[in-house]
Parts: sequence; structure tokens; C-alpha cells
Amino acid sequence: MIVLEKKQRATVVTKILREAMSLSLAEAMKLKKKMPGSVFIGTKSETNRLKQLLAAEGLKAEIGRSVTTMGVVDRIGL
Repeated sequence: MIVLEKKQRATVVTKILREAMSLSLAEAMKLKKKMPGSVFIGTKSETNRLKQLLAAEGLKAEIGRSVTTMGVVDRIGL
């Protein structure tokens, strides 16, 4: 999933994703540094759920296509 929000709204995005993905504060801060940009690689249903959570708050995200050898694994791309 690619978060399109600029640094000003990155804190809000980080808070939502941290809660939804049960991230530690350190993991959330790594995620925040990646914004705007790719912050999550997962299954279609996982990325859709996170995108919907962000959209409910008026935040922009896209779902890109990524292929790995094991399917889709890398939970947060850290």
C-alpha cells in the first residue's frame, strides 16, 4: 500500500496504522519516515482494510501490485 499523504498528515496515518497493525512505537516511527511512499505489503484483503481505515479519515492511499516468491508476506516492509 502506498500512502499519498504529505508529512503534515503522516502523524494521523501513523496513528491509524499503528493501532490497526499492532505496531510498536519504533515500528510506527519507521513507517512514518517512509511517507509519502510504500508502507505496507500484504494480501489484497489486508491492504484493502487498511486503505478503508485511512479513507474513513479522509486520507489518501493506493494499492499497488507486488509479487514475492512466497505470495505476499512482508507485513510492513521494515
